[in-house]
Amino acid sequence: MEREISETYRFNYNEYDEKGRSIKDGLPFREHVRDFERDFHARHSCEYALNFYSNSRTMMLLERSCDAAPFLMYGMELTQGQAFDAEQDPYFNHRMNKNNANIMVYGIDSAFMTEFDEYGYPIINESKAIYPLTLLIDNTMRDNEVRLAVPTLGGGDETEEVNIDVPKPEYA
Repeated sequence: MEREISETYRFNYNEYDEKGRSIKDGLPFREHVRDFERDFHARHSCEYALNFYSNSRTMMLLERSCDAAPFLMYGMELTQGQAFDAEQDPYFNHRMNKNNANIMVYGIDSAFMTEFDEYGYPIINESKAIYPLTLLIDNTMRDNEVRLAVPTLGGGDETEEVNIDVPKPEYA
């Protein structure tokens, strides 16, 4: 498993109606998740959240707020603890859901995916590392929280690639 930079966001689950809309402002929970994404990027300016963790109940709130069809189920179950294992979790989830009548949705567009193709689908921006949010179910989390995260390189140290123009030595 990879180490992650993460932030936990809290909200009041009871302030949303059966359609996933905020009772206060009428905004879907999905819009509040976009706010969490923007905050994550503001705190970690070189990073965009790639993983969205929540428990099953909160994931269903997200489904409803996105007006998902009844046969769509959001989120991939974590199988190796509380962090996403990019090698094992997709494999195990595929096997678990092989005979499921529902279609599993494992990702949604990022708040930073602002360009769309001719069919209206958001475009991934690889140069900025803006990808869809991977939806991950961690049932150890509470109803009133979600966690956004991005994997780090190796041992958890954040590194930035810097090009330095070093003159080549000349030999006489």
